[in-house]
Amino acid sequence: MDSTIDLLQNEIARLRALMDSSQSALYLLKPVYGHQGQITDFTFVVVNKKLSAFVGQEPEALRGTRYSQWFPQYRTNGIFEYYCRAFAQLTPLQFEHHYINDGTDSWLTLEASRLGDELQVTFLDITENKRIQYQLEATIHQIKNSNENLEQFAYIASHDLQEPLRKLQAFGDVLQSQFADSLVDGEIDLVRRIQNSAKRMQVLVRDLLTYSRLSTQTEPFENISLSRLIKEVLNDLEIMITEKQATVRVSALPNLLGNPLRLRQLFQNLVANAIKFQKPDQKPLIQISARHAVPNELPEELKAQEQRLFLLVEVADNGIGFDEKYKSRIFQPFQRLESRSTYSGTGIGLAICKKVAEIHGGVIDVSSQVGQGSTFKVFLPVYGRTS
Repeated sequence: MDSTIDLLQNEIARLRALMDSSQSALYLLKPVYGHQGQITDFTFVVVNKKLSAFVGQEPEALRGTRYSQWFPQYRTNGIFEYYCRAFAQLTPLQFEHHYINDGTDSWLTLEASRLGDELQVTFLDITENKRIQYQLEATIHQIKNSNENLEQFAYIASHDLQEPLRKLQAFGDVLQSQFADSLVDGEIDLVRRIQNSAKRMQVLVRDLLTYSRLSTQTEPFENISLSRLIKEVLNDLEIMITEKQATVRVSALPNLLGNPLRLRQLFQNLVANAIKFQKPDQKPLIQISARHAVPNELPEELKAQEQRLFLLVEVADNGIGFDEKYKSRIFQPFQRLESRSTYSGTGIGLAICKKVAEIHGGVIDVSSQVGQGSTFKVFLPVYGRTS
């Protein structure tokens, strides 16, 4: 008999220890009925330490006392109605509650369900989760506002800014065609400079518009033949390749998941740059290849994802190259290492490449030496089977 009692006491102690170790408040309530048989209150039957700590008491102080003694506002803040509903129905009732009382401001998630003639309740303090949720919502709101501002800018750039530039060029054409005989050499040169500046500004606005749209427009990914995409890029650059007598060697390329329009922007910029940034007496040689990256060659931004599989697409050239101490700079908008008079462009092409790689969950890196060419490395995550 004594051994049975000991076993029961040990079991009760284990259950008590289990309840008290819970991060949730656990308790059993017994309804208190009025004269007409309606529930008027609840009393605590079993209480764990998480709940008693919530009101600054030991569990023994709560057992047998009424719920309203410790939570007097529960009759008016909706909790009492929830408990009555949970006691009356067969399925558990879950709800969130914002608890404010005597300097306590907490968010709780509660679950109440009937257990025989009693009501079992658990609640968890989710205040920190709510704080993070509100921060995320605020951040999303800021991003949404930022995207709306970018969309407004894109509209202005595509309409309000380009129209006066077109007029400047048109007026310049009129001056050259209709009033050329009335202009002296200096005035003709001035008109030419105005037109060149307007044209350069148009290109800059167009490139800036392209860059801004990368942040505001999202397109679905699809299965892409990288070989076919590179072939289309080379077709688009056919005139440039012919004029510069460039040789482009393309290895076998796999399929991948991505956005074809954005990836075409990326590789077209890389190939065009490889052709453009050459020594005057040198024919461009470009090699495009792809393979799966090994973990130790992933850039710093991807080190935390070493367990993930990445496709590495390399675009190598024999161009002028650059000092690698500037490699972070070249991916920033409008950053140029060479003078505009020697090599044309707005300095936004590689910034677009960087943004496209990031949109796909990857990064772009480069290795280079002055006078020895460059190898641009595009790391793209492998999302699944694409063959």
